[in-house]
Amino acid sequence: MRTPKLVTNYSGMSDSDLASLATRTADALRTNTNFPDMVPAFADYEPVALDYIAKQAITANGRASGQQKEEKDEARNALLKSMRAVAGYINNFTNVSSLQLSSGFIPVADPKGLQPPRASSWTRIRPSNRPAEILLEFEAIRDAYQYEMQIASELGDDGEPTWESLPLISDSRSNFYAPVEDGVTYYFRVRSHNKRGTSSWSPVAMRKVWVE
Repeated sequence: MRTPKLVTNYSGMSDSDLASLATRTADALRTNTNFPDMVPAFADYEPVALDYIAKQAITANGRASGQQKEEKDEARNALLKSMRAVAGYINNFTNVSSLQLSSGFIPVADPKGLQPPRASSWTRIRPSNRPAEILLEFEAIRDAYQYEMQIASELGDDGEPTWESLPLISDSRSNFYAPVEDGVTYYFRVRSHNKRGTSSWSPVAMRKVWVE
């Protein structure tokens, strides 16, 4: 019989999804009496969670300073470390699924129930704050653990983009591409991967880039 476990590694989550999970776990654990000797203690976990939630909110609109982004990234790393410790403690403390889930953390999916991921329904190319750079964004897929991005800057004889594969990534946000050329139209698409397979390609985003 399969032993239920909580996910301990949340590094693949987008910033917004991680902030939502931080809120949920903090709320769930605040009055939770199932884990009286939790390590780290809730008094230590909550400030780390709230710090990240606040700093992520500041950077969410895309107009944050470089220092604010660095502070958010530092808070994210601290939160991921604390989440790993808390979820690991709960996994060792109990194998009762209902008790584990009372923490607000995410259960490890049953491999038998896992399906190939669906495709992202949208993609987007946005200007970056830095010259000769663009930001590639797409819908995050819950059951995906890795994404394969492709970009093109010209069309082939068949009228289709001549795709170039980019390094595999695990986050749908903060994926920058450089250098780009002034007046060139760029095309972008992505597909998702998990242990059960690969999605179809997303819709293609396109944008003509102007470099100041």
